[in-house]
Amino acid sequence: MRNRVARSLRERVLPFIHAIAAACCAAAAAPLAAHPHVWITYESVARMNGSSLDAVQEKWTFSQGFPVSIVGDLKDMPKSGPLGPKYIRIFRQQAFDSLKGADYFVHVFIDGKAARFGEVRDFAVSIEGGRIVYTFVLPLADKVDVKFAQVQLGTWDETFFVDFQAPSRNKAPVVFDATAQKNCTAQPFEDKVHTLFGGAISPLSTRLSC
Repeated sequence: MRNRVARSLRERVLPFIHAIAAACCAAAAAPLAAHPHVWITYESVARMNGSSLDAVQEKWTFSQGFPVSIVGDLKDMPKSGPLGPKYIRIFRQQAFDSLKGADYFVHVFIDGKAARFGEVRDFAVSIEGGRIVYTFVLPLADKVDVKFAQVQLGTWDETFFVDFQAPSRNKAPVVFDATAQKNCTAQPFEDKVHTLFGGAISPLSTRLSC
């Protein structure tokens, strides 16, 4: 069963990896399954309605060396700032939509059970400091009131092809938007339940409460 799950995850993630990994792994000679091939610094925002979690807003900043030539003909792409609809469409088709089956690496657990998501929205791409940046919003299929349920949120790749890194120490991996109740808290912790590689790695998750 474990092998079938891992194989299914690889099939969902590999199109994304093939589209963006070439430059990132140019110096790596290890087998594909052994090491990350894409490095992303992520920031998550819990989109709230009072104490109800409605959606997750993600910001991914890729490491330098994103091979834009593999994504498509982007020779006239701006060097900085937000990209226009033409380029956003190319990135979405070639290096984003294939992640739907993996829930875009976003994990929300409600009382220990994985939450379902709706259709992703507001996908955008920009260039910040020479790095490719994705932003998007992933709504929950069923909103959850964190007052009455144990809710945790994290961003990680179960196959470890993509290494998601939390922001610097002075920035929390998950914050609330302005519509959250003032008493809501986000507490990061090592998730020792949803471990990776047979328990070798505990991903960083955040417990939400109000």
